[in-house]
Amino acid sequence: MRAVTLLALTRSSRALSMPPGGYTSRTMDPNAGAVDAQNPAKMLSPSCDRNKAAILSEYLTILPSSGRALEVASGTGQHVAHFAAALPGVRFCPSDLTTDAFGSVAAWAEGLDNVEAPFAHDCASVSDWAKLEPKSFDAVIVANMCHISPWMVTEGLFTGAAPAAGFRARPRRVDTSTTPVGAARVLADGGRLCVYGPFTTGGEHTSESNADFDRSLRARDPSWGYRDIERDLGALADKAGVALLKRIAMPANNFLLVYARCATEE
Repeated sequence: MRAVTLLALTRSSRALSMPPGGYTSRTMDPNAGAVDAQNPAKMLSPSCDRNKAAILSEYLTILPSSGRALEVASGTGQHVAHFAAALPGVRFCPSDLTTDAFGSVAAWAEGLDNVEAPFAHDCASVSDWAKLEPKSFDAVIVANMCHISPWMVTEGLFTGAAPAAGFRARPRRVDTSTTPVGAARVLADGGRLCVYGPFTTGGEHTSESNADFDRSLRARDPSWGYRDIERDLGALADKAGVALLKRIAMPANNFLLVYARCATEE
């Protein structure tokens, strides 16, 4: 079986004031200062505890039972430890935008032989994606990132660091119209891209609380906000060469979107 990559890009559950072009990861949790009473090296994110079981239950049916998994934006490390414990045949490689919480990732992963040391990875960086071997992974999984980061980050996920109009971004060194990066570059033919989080669908929010949260995000940073499944992600999927296979309704008005990479000639 080909290697499996688990790319779990996650977000802050609190809207933080950040400059345009910046984006958050699970490290920027509202309770980022909280630690485990038994092991202070373990940072705690209540949102991870709330959603990890529901996410894992779907991953168990989507991901193969063996291979190699890459988690991006690992944050505290709670997710990767939970997933790795349930999928001992998959070797997980956690990563994050910064190294700030790598000690926590290691603490949560202690005793798990299938979790590698984390490394720094920027989803909006062409050069970072280019470091990963093309078509080498069977799955890319993203959790709670799209709405709490600039649009260029979601573009980077699907097709490779294409900056949104009006944002200052690092110079592009790769023509992504002919040389894909992001999930479009690293997914094997038939590989899965799984995107978890809150979205609008058909231009509508799924609840009034989601609409309120979306407005609060945009008020704090105009580059943030809910993305639309059909209008926004659909366009990126077409550009990236991935097709939507499943749209799974999740607890708390979230979705898990499962895309498959279309086969391409070598």
